[in-house]
Amino acid sequence: MTDSLLTSFQTAKEDSVKAGILFLLSDHWADTDSARAVDYAKRSFRYTKDGSFQRGKAFFYLAGAYFSYDRKLCQQAYQEADKILSHFTSREALQYRSRAWHNYGIMEQLNDNNKGFVDILLTKAIPFAKAAGDEERVAWNYMDVGGVFMNYKNYNKAGWYYDKAIAILLSSKNTDKPVLAECYISKAKIWLWQELPDSANQPLNQAFDILQTAGDSSYLPLYYQVRGKYHTLKEQWNAALEALEKGYAIAALTHREYDGLSIQYELYEVYKRLKKFDKAKQSLELVYSQYDKYPIAQNKRMFLYELAETETALGNYRAGYKRMQEYARLSDSVFTQNTGKEIADLEAKYRLAENEKKLLALQHRNELQQLLLYFGAVVLALLIAFFIYVYRQRKKREAQRLFAINQEQEIEITRAQLEGEERERKRLARELHDGLGGMLAGVKLNLSAVSHGAPATQQIELQKVTGLLDDSVQELRRIAKNMMPEALLRSGLSRALEGLCHSIGTSAMRVDYEFLNIPENIRHQEKVDIYRIVQELLANAVKHSGASDIFLQCSGMNDRFYITLEDNGKGMPGPEHIKEGLGLANIRSRVSFMHGKMEISSQQGGGTVINIEINVTKSKEL
Repeated sequence: MTDSLLTSFQTAKEDSVKAGILFLLSDHWADTDSARAVDYAKRSFRYTKDGSFQRGKAFFYLAGAYFSYDRKLCQQAYQEADKILSHFTSREALQYRSRAWHNYGIMEQLNDNNKGFVDILLTKAIPFAKAAGDEERVAWNYMDVGGVFMNYKNYNKAGWYYDKAIAILLSSKNTDKPVLAECYISKAKIWLWQELPDSANQPLNQAFDILQTAGDSSYLPLYYQVRGKYHTLKEQWNAALEALEKGYAIAALTHREYDGLSIQYELYEVYKRLKKFDKAKQSLELVYSQYDKYPIAQNKRMFLYELAETETALGNYRAGYKRMQEYARLSDSVFTQNTGKEIADLEAKYRLAENEKKLLALQHRNELQQLLLYFGAVVLALLIAFFIYVYRQRKKREAQRLFAINQEQEIEITRAQLEGEERERKRLARELHDGLGGMLAGVKLNLSAVSHGAPATQQIELQKVTGLLDDSVQELRRIAKNMMPEALLRSGLSRALEGLCHSIGTSAMRVDYEFLNIPENIRHQEKVDIYRIVQELLANAVKHSGASDIFLQCSGMNDRFYITLEDNGKGMPGPEHIKEGLGLANIRSRVSFMHGKMEISSQQGGGTVINIEINVTKSKEL
C-alpha cells in the first residue's frame, strides 16, 4: 500500500493531491511508526496554504501522528486544526472538527480527566457530528459517553447511551458496520459488570455475527476479551482461557496494544479464581508495567490493590505490604465518587441545555433568564450542600481507615505476644520436666538407697523426706502439664478440656462440664488458644470466686466456638468497679485476636456468668 501511494505522490501534479497522499501515509503509520507518521504529516505542510482547508487537515493528521507519544503536542495540533477548520461550514469540515475534538477528549481521559472528556463529547464532538449529518460518528460518541458512565458503575445511564447509539445505527441501516458490533459488546459488558452473564450472551452473539460479516479483525480482541469474561463468570475456565488467549494473539498481530493489556488483566482474573497465583501475578505485572502508557488513576489504584492481594496469596507478605502501602497513599474513594458525580451533573446539564433550545422558541428571553437564575441558585445550593456532605464523609472514612489500621497493628502485636508466650511455656515445661524433674527423681533414688542401711529412726525420717519428694515431683508434673498440655496433641481438644476440668475439681469445689460438637478439624494454634482461655477462666474461678460449684459448657457450630462458665461464688462489683487482673486481660487479648467477643454478667453474692464467642478456622490437617 505505501509503495503505491509513494508512486502516486511522485506522479501527482497538484499540491492538493500530494497533500492528500501524505495525509494517507501519515495515518497509515500513526499506530506503528510515529516518527515516520510525523515526518509525512510535516511534509504535507509544503503543499498547503496558511488558513486553508487543507492546512487544517494537515494539523489534524499531525496531531494523529503525535497521538501515541506526545500528548501536549497532540492536543496543540488538534486545537490548531479546529481553529482553522472553524472558518469552513462544509460537511467534511464539520466531520474533521468532530473527530479532532473527540481525539482531544481522549487525551484528556488519558490525563485522568474523565469530566473534561465527557464535557468535550457533549458540547463539541456530538454537536459537530450532528451538524455534519454523520450518524455513525454521533453513535460512536454516544458510546464513549456510555463507557465513562460504565467505568463509574452507573450502568443505567451507560445503557441509555448505548441504546441511543444502537438505535441510530439501526435506523441508518448500518447493520453490518463494526461500530454496531462494538455497541453490542458494550451492552454485554454492562451485564457482565453486574455479574449477569446470561443476559450478556445475546448481544455478544449479535456482535460476533456482525464482525464475521464485516471481516474486520480490529474489533475481535475486544470481543474475545468480553467473551472470556462471560465464560469466567459462568466458571467455564477452559473456554475462558481459550477465548482470552485467542484475543491476545489477534491483538498482537493487529498491534492493538491496549486491547492486549486489557486481555491480560482478564487472564489475571481467571488465574486468580483458579488460585494459580504465580500465573496471575505474571499477567498483572505485565499490565501494571505498561501503566504509564495509559495512566488513569483508577486503574493504578486497582492494579496496586490486586498486586498486594496476589503477593499475599503467594506468601510474599513483605512485597504485599509494600503494594498495599502504595495503594493506601493513592486510594481515595471520595475522588472516584466525586468525579462520577461531576460527570453525571455535567451530562444532566447537557441534556438540560438540549431542552432549553426548545424553550427558546416558545418562551420570551426574560422568562428564560429568570428560569436560568432560579436553577442556578438551586444548583449552587445543592453544590454547597453536596461539598459539605463530601467533606464530612471523607473525614469520617479517614477516621475509620486509621481505626482499622490501628486495630490491625494491635492484632499483630497480640499475635506475636501469644506466640512468644506459648513458646516460652513449652520451653519451661521441657526444662521443668526433663531437667528439674530428672534431678528430683535422682535425689529420691539416692535417698531410697541410703535408707536401706540406715537405723530405724533415720529410715522414718528419710521416708518423710521421700514422701515430700514424691509430692514435689507430682506438683512439678502438674505445672509442666498445664504449661504444655500433652493431651491436646495426643487426644484432641475435647479430652484435653475434660482432663483440665478433672484436674481443677476438688472435694470443696465441684467442676461440672458439658461439651457439644467440639470441633477437632481446626488449626492447632486455635485449639491451644481455646485451651488457654478455658484454663485461665477456671484458674480465675478457683482463685477469686469462692464458689463451691462451677459449670463449664463448650460447643461449636460452623465457624464459631462458644464458651460459657458459671459459678455460685461471691460475684463481682458493678462494671465500673471491676479491675481486670492479668488473667482476665490475657483472656480478652486471646478473644480479640480470634475476632470474638466476651460478656461478663455478675453481681455481688449472686455468682458470675462469662460468655465467650470466637471465630475458628476449619483445617484439612487433622
